[in-house]
Amino acid sequence: MNRVKTMLSTFALSLLIFSCTGDNETKTTTSTTPTSLSRTTTPKRFLFDATKAETAGNADWVICENTSGTPIRFPSPNQTLVTATTPETYWRGGLSSWGIALAKEGHYVETLAPGASITYGNTSNAQDLSKFDVYIVDEPNILFTAAQKTAIMNFVKNGGGLFMIADHTVSDRNNDGSDSPKIWNDLMTNNTVQTNPFGLTVELTNISQTTTNVLVDPTNTILNGSQGAVSKLIFHNGATIKLTPTANATAKGLIWQTGVAKTSKTKVMCASSTFFNGRVVLLTDSSPADDGTGNPSDTLYFGWTDAAGNHTRLHLNASYWLAKLQ
Repeated sequence: MNRVKTMLSTFALSLLIFSCTGDNETKTTTSTTPTSLSRTTTPKRFLFDATKAETAGNADWVICENTSGTPIRFPSPNQTLVTATTPETYWRGGLSSWGIALAKEGHYVETLAPGASITYGNTSNAQDLSKFDVYIVDEPNILFTAAQKTAIMNFVKNGGGLFMIADHTVSDRNNDGSDSPKIWNDLMTNNTVQTNPFGLTVELTNISQTTTNVLVDPTNTILNGSQGAVSKLIFHNGATIKLTPTANATAKGLIWQTGVAKTSKTKVMCASSTFFNGRVVLLTDSSPADDGTGNPSDTLYFGWTDAAGNHTRLHLNASYWLAKLQ
């Protein structure tokens, strides 16, 4: 996001001692078998994308990177050593809190590192999307290729969960001419599977506000799931969403801008949808997932712990809904 986000200098200094110490994948285990921590009877596999310049500019949307700032496939130290008391600084990355939270519950997390392939149904690819339950892409800054879009769409169609996170309009961090709103809209309107498959469009907007305008539905497990109730969302320069129920009747607004009717099909800040056997969540600001403890050369923001835990609850509830755990 094109904004200045402050961080206490003493805290930033402390981050010079990196917890995620792996300089390359050879320093981590090569095992891809999930190891349950016995805190869930149904461990799921979560793949965090890092192939679309998610660390460009001040972004650091990865669960773990080495001391050179390069995202690594297997978090280091090894996630099998994560316990209920492991701090999120065990790994270094702006999304390390998210990754550690999933690992603490006994789930398996992995990064699709730069240079890896986005495929579906390719048995020769060890990170083929078919091997994962949920694919998380936080603010992509490079367009998906035609083949990648087909892979993602078929992954969702056949039962996968897709967590899409965008940023505000004109937020092109790597200056290649495409920002995340454009990239997500291109996926949804220019693919070989179906046009506007999710009934969701990222509006080209830029808003900053705290909203409590949350859908009232005790049965909705994204908002009222195992991690607790979501009652607030804070955007620091984010976009909004347009719902098109005529394209997909399951497109559902979850959180709106302040003062907007909950029946509105525009000015939505978080939404969900289903597509055949799969599920989709779209959140249009990357700040809420930012835990502020990534690469110290980046200007980060403490969004994960903001809003009295609402952001943590939202992301984890959504993760588990996408994984069909709730």
